[in-house]
Amino acid sequence: MRALGRRLDYLTGSTRGLLLAVTGWEALIIALLGTISAPMQTLLGFSVDLPEVERVGRIVMVYHALAIPFVAAITYLILDMVPTTAGVTQHPDVARSVRRAITPGYMLTSVGALTFAYVGRNWLFHGVMVLGQSLVFYAGVVLAVGLWPGRHPNTDPAYAHVGSISLERVAFFTVAVTTLISVVIGAGAGAFFGNGFEAVLAEDVVRAEHDLGELAVIAHLHIMLALIDVAIFLLIVRWFDLKGPLHKVAMPLTIVGTLVMAVGCWGVMVWEGIAHTIIYAGSTLVLLAALLMTIAGIDRLIKDRLAEQGITDATAGQKIRALLHDPLKLGPFFQMIWLQPVMVFPGLYTAVKLDEVFRTWPLEAERRILVGHWHILATVSATILLFLVADRLGVRGWMRQVLGWGVIVGSDVAFTFGAFYEFVPPNADRSWTRFYLDLGLGLTLIVLALFLGRRLVDLFAGRGRWAEEEISR
Repeated sequence: MRALGRRLDYLTGSTRGLLLAVTGWEALIIALLGTISAPMQTLLGFSVDLPEVERVGRIVMVYHALAIPFVAAITYLILDMVPTTAGVTQHPDVARSVRRAITPGYMLTSVGALTFAYVGRNWLFHGVMVLGQSLVFYAGVVLAVGLWPGRHPNTDPAYAHVGSISLERVAFFTVAVTTLISVVIGAGAGAFFGNGFEAVLAEDVVRAEHDLGELAVIAHLHIMLALIDVAIFLLIVRWFDLKGPLHKVAMPLTIVGTLVMAVGCWGVMVWEGIAHTIIYAGSTLVLLAALLMTIAGIDRLIKDRLAEQGITDATAGQKIRALLHDPLKLGPFFQMIWLQPVMVFPGLYTAVKLDEVFRTWPLEAERRILVGHWHILATVSATILLFLVADRLGVRGWMRQVLGWGVIVGSDVAFTFGAFYEFVPPNADRSWTRFYLDLGLGLTLIVLALFLGRRLVDLFAGRGRWAEEEISR
């Protein structure tokens, strides 16, 4: 029992343990849901009969069961990397309060949502989900207080700042506050569920007139995913300690872009006609900031590796080898680059040609583009966060190479052919893309399972790496 207690302390009282637990939690949900997916039912030769009329509600529950643990992982990393009080040390009370609320919060949300969706319509489990979401929201409020820009002055000229205020910290605070507001918008729509409002998927009503509840859902889902991506981008900046002239340009762009993007998404409920123009303006600023930090990050990776090797006058080949040396560190920047041709540029093309081309296609064809677009964005975000988590967990040796390159190659093959699948014209054969989609996703899931399996073995080893982690209560 004492040995079990030590491992539970690790999983609930240390940053690495919390990150490992939430990663395993997400993987378990994906595995469970994967067994009842249509391809797996065909492969395994069984059938799950779920009421089609409840499909939309089940999907909404699944979204939240997966998204909120994802937000918890981001929160753990923020607490690990961003001080939450004045001075240079982290205030334990803020971090402890956030962890103690968000950890049971994401678990209750997932258990309540999935049980209500797949095991029966006992509204007690819906209440469990809402309780979990409430705990997560409380954790977000405490986190925002801890991230207040004045708590940790920074006058280092290498970083973007105004007076003693760190603009990087302002960006984290901006993301936290706009996320809380965006959550309230989604909760407001959910509060009317069953009382004049029914669960809806935005892609199902893209060509219909929208009521206020539907507009609130559209606003909520768009801004939440965007803010999650901005948070991950800021974690990359902090993780690699990026600074210098590009940092001084990127941080103001991120702050202004996030605010403009948020206002545009919220404004969907008021001025739907011009909201997308505002969103495009904000997202352009954030994408420009991400481009600048990607340039700075790649330059940093190359210089650090060459410095380790003692090389001062490197050839082009040496620089390339230095860049490819560590796939976990290369991964976040490579994925941000690959995101452009498989998601950003196709999305912009769709927007420009919407009325001229895509609105002349059947609704199902346009719906396929919309669903594919945000699935690619969400999954790219997941792979980037996985790189950050794995690096924080201290993955080394051959496992670092296998996980890094396996996720980069597997996911990007899937994203590439997923983009082709989206834009194949109506009545044309798109079945040829599915093999490569499945191949890429399969490779990604296999290396993820291998990574988690090794961490599980380590967890049950008497002197595993888990025992080296400091426990903070």
